[in-house]
Amino acid sequence: MMNESAHFLALVDELSTLSQVDALLLAGSRASGLADSHSDYDLYVYLNAPVSLASRQQILDKYCQYIELNNQFWETEDDAVLHDGIEVELIYRDFDFLSQHLQQLLLHHQASVGYSTCIWANLLNSKILYDANGLAGQLQQRYKLAYPQALQQAIIDKNLPLLLEQIPAYSHQLAKALQRQDRVSLNHRCSEYLASYFDVLFALNQLPHPGEKRMLDYAESHCLRRPQDLRSNIEALLSEVGQAQASLLERVKILSQGLSQCIEEHPELELPRI
Repeated sequence: MMNESAHFLALVDELSTLSQVDALLLAGSRASGLADSHSDYDLYVYLNAPVSLASRQQILDKYCQYIELNNQFWETEDDAVLHDGIEVELIYRDFDFLSQHLQQLLLHHQASVGYSTCIWANLLNSKILYDANGLAGQLQQRYKLAYPQALQQAIIDKNLPLLLEQIPAYSHQLAKALQRQDRVSLNHRCSEYLASYFDVLFALNQLPHPGEKRMLDYAESHCLRRPQDLRSNIEALLSEVGQAQASLLERVKILSQGLSQCIEEHPELELPRI
């Protein structure tokens, strides 16, 4: 924490004095050491009881020049800009939420459409700044386990059909949007396609999903099992979608078939029945 903002460190220190706070975990690029000039602080605040809005406002007023209190778009969070100009997100959770999610994922192998293992990766890669009762450290140790093959297969089964030829597959949706020259829909469907594509790719390599930022860089540096020309095909697809070019349909086919081939090369895995 030697290089962190003094305002951020002071904020962490004050939050750690609250009896409702069980743990404070720093996630994202600030925790991984990959922060750049655009990076904010992703601070997960694990609570055993709610902290009032008035108390949160009073604390943030000391360290922040701008505050948006109690945003509810994804989870409960306060978003602010520290006095030194660095953005900070305070995401409020409790350990019951985290434990239940990880049990469903890692014990019952419940996959999602895209981003299946992000919360697991978030816990494993977070830096514990405060841990009142050692619960955060215990959870990190408990879930530092080998990637379950059943979860790997479940993610493939959930997401790969959407990359191939079933009626709901993204290729069909992209084709319809292309016929209509509906560029908003093209971009939306492409984003969904890539969400499922990378979910399968990271599962294939038994890697917890790192999140939505720098996925291609992460895949190239960490995924030993990956289709040839991954970067060039992904970048070409994004360009073709942006220009509504018909060639994007062939590009999707190349990407999907390459991923399927990678799965077929490993006998412990099965392609979903379509």
